[in-house]
Amino acid sequence: MSIHIPILIIISPLLAAFLVLLSRKYKIILATASIITSIVFVSTLSSRILSGDKVIYHLGGWRGPLGISLVVDGLSFFFSLIVLGLGLLVIIYSIPERRYGRTYYFLLLVSLSSMIGVIYTTDIFNMYIFYELLSLAVYLLIAYPKTGVTLRASFNYLIMGGVGLSFFLLGVGFLYAMTGTLDMFHIAGRLSAAFDSSMQMVIMSFALIATGMGIKIAVFPLHGWLPDAHSMAPSPVSALLSGITVKIGIYCLIRVIYTVFSAEIFLLINSHNILMVLGVVSLLFGASMALVQKDLKRLLAYSTINQLGIVLIGLGIGTELGLTGALFHVLNHAIMKSALFFCAGIMITETGTREVKGLSGFGRQQPAITFAFIVASLGMIGIPPINGFASKWLICLAAVEAGYTFLVVIILTASAIAAAYYFRVIQVLFGGSLKQGPMPAHEGEQVINRGNLFRSWPIYILAAGCLLLGLLPTLGISLVKPAVSLLLFHVVP
Repeated sequence: MSIHIPILIIISPLLAAFLVLLSRKYKIILATASIITSIVFVSTLSSRILSGDKVIYHLGGWRGPLGISLVVDGLSFFFSLIVLGLGLLVIIYSIPERRYGRTYYFLLLVSLSSMIGVIYTTDIFNMYIFYELLSLAVYLLIAYPKTGVTLRASFNYLIMGGVGLSFFLLGVGFLYAMTGTLDMFHIAGRLSAAFDSSMQMVIMSFALIATGMGIKIAVFPLHGWLPDAHSMAPSPVSALLSGITVKIGIYCLIRVIYTVFSAEIFLLINSHNILMVLGVVSLLFGASMALVQKDLKRLLAYSTINQLGIVLIGLGIGTELGLTGALFHVLNHAIMKSALFFCAGIMITETGTREVKGLSGFGRQQPAITFAFIVASLGMIGIPPINGFASKWLICLAAVEAGYTFLVVIILTASAIAAAYYFRVIQVLFGGSLKQGPMPAHEGEQVINRGNLFRSWPIYILAAGCLLLGLLPTLGISLVKPAVSLLLFHVVP
């Protein structure tokens, strides 16, 4: 059975998704059990992957390039842990909400299964198929409340996401035309020869794939869909989007570019500098826009663009230290931002408003939730000993070592801006007295036993993770190292 583990990790939530539609009483049990099962399957591979090995599974016994293969290596193992771990917490956080029926959990499980499919497949066309399925599920999750603002936000996501995946598919078509295969590792082996005869097609395919994933990641100026989608979706879906889904775009960008395109193509296209420029622009734009937001969830949404800019800077630096810091920040941001959106959901439920100024007094009524919000906020700013500081520190060190000292100044400037808007929220939380107002129509939370453990414990777990990875960053770095080694093997800046 152990040889079938990669496919079982994908099938477990997908099978549960359809069982959920057939069951009225056991939807939560089925959803939770399926993700736990996948986590157990992944855990059984941890010793092999962390030692530098990889697991390859050939569907139907057909090897590439004719067959479709799944691979669990350092990079896919790292991202699948993030997806499954945070996916489980999203399900637990959703339990008290009365409105979340079978369709909601079906879509949630389909989205999580699709993410694992994107992460594990070595067939670039299947990566597109899984990503398309993920986008459709997320589109419906954003629109789940069926209000005007959520429908508009989900429609924008659908249009922009469709454009992004169309660019990606067109780039895949160019690669197939040049190499005659869709297996990424076989494409990499044949692309050097194609580069000599069809240099412009190779560059075009690179540009199309990078642009398509830039839209999915919401890199400035391709970010238009993100603020509405992340802020208007139900709070657990916001955590899913910001904490997990945008990371799939980062994974695809890393996997395709670092695995398929060789070092000479990297140097010719000057992709490292492009990533750094896009990272700097997104970093400053996201921070500046978050600073002027009055809506709490919209503030957090723009903060996501800001933090993804830091990841792109680390990837752009391209050294071992830069890649380590970038991937470590992917993990840290997933934990911190999920915690912040979970906290925002409870704040909106308790205060009846999404406006920052309407949160006055919440800190005295819910001190534990407020403490978790403060911990995650400090991590986003980059204040020790929270985990966000450790990954930002690594990226800053990488910038200095690579001769990009100006990047340190830019990162510190963006962190100062982040401190301004997060401390503004924290100050409001402890000011005045809490006044219960009417619930925003597109939130409409109907929580069973308000403030119960199902909503609180995921927040406490994430806050503890922020502190643990801040005090012991080697734990996170140990998960990142196999992925970094894999990337350095393929690309030498």
